[in-house]
Amino acid sequence: MENRLDKIRIKDIARMAGVSAGTVDRVLHNRGEVSADTRTKIETVLKRLDYRPNPYASALASKRRYTFAALLPKAGGYDYWIEVLRGVNLAATEFANLNISVEQVLFDQYDSRAFEDAVAQLLTLKVDGVLLSPVFTDASIALAARLDKEKIPYVFIDSDIAEANALSYFGMDSLQSGFLAAKLLLEDIEPGSDIAIFMINRLGNLGSNQSDLRYQGFIKYVRRYFPQIGLQVIKLHPSDDRLNMQYIRDFFIQYPNIKEGVTFNSRVWRIARYLDEAQHTPFRLLGYELLSPNVKALKDGKIKYLLSQRPELQGYRGMKALCEYKIFRKQAPRRNFMPIDILTAENIDYYIDFQLF
Repeated sequence: MENRLDKIRIKDIARMAGVSAGTVDRVLHNRGEVSADTRTKIETVLKRLDYRPNPYASALASKRRYTFAALLPKAGGYDYWIEVLRGVNLAATEFANLNISVEQVLFDQYDSRAFEDAVAQLLTLKVDGVLLSPVFTDASIALAARLDKEKIPYVFIDSDIAEANALSYFGMDSLQSGFLAAKLLLEDIEPGSDIAIFMINRLGNLGSNQSDLRYQGFIKYVRRYFPQIGLQVIKLHPSDDRLNMQYIRDFFIQYPNIKEGVTFNSRVWRIARYLDEAQHTPFRLLGYELLSPNVKALKDGKIKYLLSQRPELQGYRGMKALCEYKIFRKQAPRRNFMPIDILTAENIDYYIDFQLF
């Protein structure tokens, strides 16, 4: 038998409660003044009918406009942040008929001052929610406090700050990924060996929140299982190849026997190129993210492992969570961890062909 409850209209509820359709509408959408007696009459009818309003139809009928901001690093010509933005745009398209728009506020992820400038730009906008990558911890905490004060919801992607009041986080478990990176890299290491840790020296002398968490996870594994292993840090410039080549040569003059290394960011392809040009091969190198030059270096045997975290899915789910919270009051879990995908030269083609995001 056809379920007639699907066809119940506001004017039917109004007739059964003996009130106007406008009064029912105010009760359903919790807006405007309604006397206690009238509200009770309407709610009694709703309960008897087991009436559940369609939130999508209600949002469509309201014709309210929503503006969200995406505070993210510039793509820099390669795939990772392009993929994140593709996911953001996919979610925006999905909710477009509910009158949402997304303002992109982009910054140089290797310059803390650029992040601060982007934050200042963001705060001039009138937005209903913010999707952001909290690259610089202190500045992100300050922004989060400002958004909390103004009651603007925000979602973190790519890295998390546990003490902030974000609605949700979508991304890798950075500590666990660092732990996993150490386990992979040290599986066949010779006793007494050292490991090179390649770090990007960001402008403003601030570390990346995500890179720091990965580093902490890496250290945790080394101290637990290989306390005799030496960790030698080499800091590289974010863009000066000539200077970095000199750093690499000087480093391996000091540590000529190091054959394993890790970087906790997506620029591992550059390090592979430096090692190749310095003729310091063979070398077991591990890095992060599915950038095109990273994939090429992986296939060419210059990189041993890549760890990836589905950037397009992060962008999509993060923006979708903001939209659903503001429009439907539906809240996602606080932490939403992406898979930690381990990629090698042997499985990379299958991974790329299989991805849905």
